[in-house]
Amino acid sequence: MSILNKFHHTNPTEELLYKALNADENTETDTIIKLLETALQSISGKMPKRVSKMVFPATILLADQYIKVNNLQKARDTYEAALSLAKTDMDKMRVHESIGKMNYLLNDFEKSASHYLKSLHYAAKYTPKDAIKNVHSHLLHQLGHVLLDNHRSVTEEQKKQADEFQKYLLNQPNSYNLTKLNFYRDIGMDWWKEFHLFNQ
Repeated sequence: MSILNKFHHTNPTEELLYKALNADENTETDTIIKLLETALQSISGKMPKRVSKMVFPATILLADQYIKVNNLQKARDTYEAALSLAKTDMDKMRVHESIGKMNYLLNDFEKSASHYLKSLHYAAKYTPKDAIKNVHSHLLHQLGHVLLDNHRSVTEEQKKQADEFQKYLLNQPNSYNLTKLNFYRDIGMDWWKEFHLFNQ
């Protein structure tokens, strides 16, 4: 193979990853899942840097697609696989948030809280302490739900809101009361402070 032919040659894994990552919005979710599963399962040995750079976003995209078909267990497992591929603190923050969200939706509140706290740990590295509440309000809001929705003192109204919040997280039609956001955010913030995560 000539030097130029070798340069232009792509392997099947690269072609599948490229096709999946660049699929248009009309591509069926099942098609994208099949492309990504096939590509990621075919990875073996050392890959060119341009290909290895596609693996993390492809893994995240696969997890996102599993959510679209309501396979939350596979989505969680795939986000967990992505965690070992995350290189930057921002990537780790986002992946921990996604794992926390999946665990919440799967009613594993203990693991959910743990991952939200890890996400906040990475978030706090780049955010002044007095700005955490505003900049990362969504993380604190979600953590607040994890804490309260599993608590023995939860009211019937709060149980209804928990059901609607799950639909909200899945982008499904819902009647979640967004005016309660600050209430849940403050619960998350209080717990965050209580565990002294600001000092880590």
